[in-house]
Amino acid sequence: MATVVVTGATGAIGSAAVAALEKRRAQVIALSRPTFDLSSMTSVRAAARELNRSRSHIDALLNIAAVYVPRYRKSADGLELMLAVNHLGPFLLTNLLRDNLTGGGRVITVTAPSTTRVDVDKLLDRDEFGAFHSFGATKAANLMFTFELARRAKRWDVRANAFYPGMVKSKLMRESPRVLRLVTRLIARSPNRTGEDLAELALSPAHAGTTGWFFKGTRRIDPPKSTLDANQQAALWKRSAELVELEGGF
Repeated sequence: MATVVVTGATGAIGSAAVAALEKRRAQVIALSRPTFDLSSMTSVRAAARELNRSRSHIDALLNIAAVYVPRYRKSADGLELMLAVNHLGPFLLTNLLRDNLTGGGRVITVTAPSTTRVDVDKLLDRDEFGAFHSFGATKAANLMFTFELARRAKRWDVRANAFYPGMVKSKLMRESPRVLRLVTRLIARSPNRTGEDLAELALSPAHAGTTGWFFKGTRRIDPPKSTLDANQQAALWKRSAELVELEGGF
């Protein structure tokens, strides 16, 4: 029986993924609020310790949780909230679960084809805050993290891929401007298909060797060129590790 860890497991995409995984008889470890808080690196570390203690192997980690907030907010660690939840929390959790992912584990991070430039210092600066910019930058950071992880993780036999769900009915953008909410409501689709696609990428033998890819559904798509610079990916990894005080990792 495959073991799959899912963050954001009570959200629209997360709950659909959990249902699809359980239909395929996977053992799902659902991480979500209030018992798990991706914005708190203390909470992330505690969850990772428990998973590493209680599990001998994790077959897949699905980084699904994300937030959008219209105003600058700090996490408990003093980090801008979207940066903490959307990028730094998944970055830390993935690294802390390395040993249990070793030997064929898959990391799938839900993101979007964002072309927003990633400047971590700007994202941390209240005076530079713009909600759409910050959200877009965290989604671009997800892609850069995935591609850097795919390179680093080869030595541990771990795969890393990114996944774009498209427009899905969810509460993620409930604090966005009314016009955007209305448009999203009109064109967004049910999350059920997205859940099935994530389960396929997490469990199917067809994707056992796939790494460093960006998917929409189960089809490979091209990521924005702005996310493909290897030097920028490495620099983001280094800065992220400093912010979450990560030692070791991939």
